[in-house]
Amino acid sequence: MALEFIKDSIEFDQQVCKEKVQVIVEEDIIVPDVKPDIVKVLQLDGKVNLEQVEIFTDRLNYRGEVKVCILYAAEGSDRLVHSMVVSLPLDDFINMDGIKKEMTYTLEHNLEHLDFMLINSRKLTIKALVEIEAKVAEKIENEIIVGVNSSLPIQIQKKSFDFYRTIAANQDKMIIKDELSVPTGKPNIHEILNTDIKLCNKEFKVGNGVISLKGDLNIKTLYAGSMTENQMDYMEHQIPFNGTIECPGAKEGMFCNIDIKMINEYIQVRPDLDGEERILDVEVVLLVNAKAISMEEVQIIDDAYCPGKNIKLEKKKLLYKKILNKNRENILLNENISLDSDALDIDYIYNVKVKPNIEEIKLMENKIFLEGVFEIELVYITQDNEEPICNYETIIPFNQSLEAEKSNIDKKVEIQFDIDDILCNLISKKDVEIKIILGIDFEIIDEQETDIITDMTEEDIDPNTFINMPSLIIYMVQDGDTLWKIAKKYNSTIEELVSINDIEDPDNIYPGQKLLIIKKVVTG
Repeated sequence: MALEFIKDSIEFDQQVCKEKVQVIVEEDIIVPDVKPDIVKVLQLDGKVNLEQVEIFTDRLNYRGEVKVCILYAAEGSDRLVHSMVVSLPLDDFINMDGIKKEMTYTLEHNLEHLDFMLINSRKLTIKALVEIEAKVAEKIENEIIVGVNSSLPIQIQKKSFDFYRTIAANQDKMIIKDELSVPTGKPNIHEILNTDIKLCNKEFKVGNGVISLKGDLNIKTLYAGSMTENQMDYMEHQIPFNGTIECPGAKEGMFCNIDIKMINEYIQVRPDLDGEERILDVEVVLLVNAKAISMEEVQIIDDAYCPGKNIKLEKKKLLYKKILNKNRENILLNENISLDSDALDIDYIYNVKVKPNIEEIKLMENKIFLEGVFEIELVYITQDNEEPICNYETIIPFNQSLEAEKSNIDKKVEIQFDIDDILCNLISKKDVEIKIILGIDFEIIDEQETDIITDMTEEDIDPNTFINMPSLIIYMVQDGDTLWKIAKKYNSTIEELVSINDIEDPDNIYPGQKLLIIKKVVTG
């Protein structure tokens, strides 16, 4: 007779393709007519903004810009430093075999190198090296048998199957607006020379139908003051932000994966109530990709048989990832940096840029060991008229161990770094103390394989099998035996073995124990 199956489906994201490419963007830049001639380029500062990403068959298109701020010494100007902001178009694609439009992606980008060649006082060429890493995943759905309805006494053994599933995903923009004032004692703004905006202190929480996020925008502004012709100054502000991303199906207690990137920023100077240029109108556009992830558990059939019948099982291998531990640790790194003897003295520090480069990750029992370097770029102001802005680059070695339950050498880890804050203390004209507050998000992942039953059929057993079977068997339990294995081998059931042998705990049998087994024939 036909078996009636009870089925369920499981789904999870599976990575289809991963590619890392380097793109060179080169552009000739003409100095605008309203700007003075260039005598010397003092500093280039750039960032990558990707505004549009699209997936097509076997390729991923992206579009955006490399936004570059050029600080330079001008000819025939009373002011030491001038600036201009230019945009290098970034419009390209990555070949990724096997990807399709309906799949999902994550995209990481980094400005690896920025260089220039001054052609003349009104023209220069800027070259940028951008590294882009794309990961594309698809939702895999598998139908599995979790139960059987039949008039036959089919015996079912189940096992627990744990996996994580993306419950909801959403992409949305968050616009942050604020009004910032020049601190008391600082000069009025004549011209903004450069701004550096960082996301820090990010926190996320899954609620019912939403993911809440909050954090801070750290804004450092270098500007030309109007109090005296040659004066430069800087100011620092922090803007807290919070908001929610709709994720239908999300519930409290779920995991979340959040990726936030700045895609646009607008800063405009305007006068205050006294008519002085001391107000910054700031608008920052964030692109937020949010996923709510649930840890799921289902009971799937591990084995099946029927006394008196032959049950044929069809199985297939299922590869999946299981999150064993997802956590975040904050670490304080404290370093003293001494400039070379021939470096210009520091008047004040404008900005510090930190780039972590992790060269080795080791998983041990309940620990993660990280080893690498931090690339430090110190941007500071001098009192030298020919070189009022200097960059000093150095490398700090990094060794850190993290407590991570369920970590061991056989597992894998995914790590993401956030620079939550950077604190500077000028010790002397050539010595700086830097404190880096580093946020490390990690996931311990176990890549597993399991057999799932996709079909089963029943058929009669050769009658001679029963004729040749003893009516009564006394069986001595061996190492590794379970009642399930014994009952299946001798055409019985666990219930019968427990009843006949007065077994108190079916899960507790021991080697050398004697069991009475009676032959049984089932028809139907």
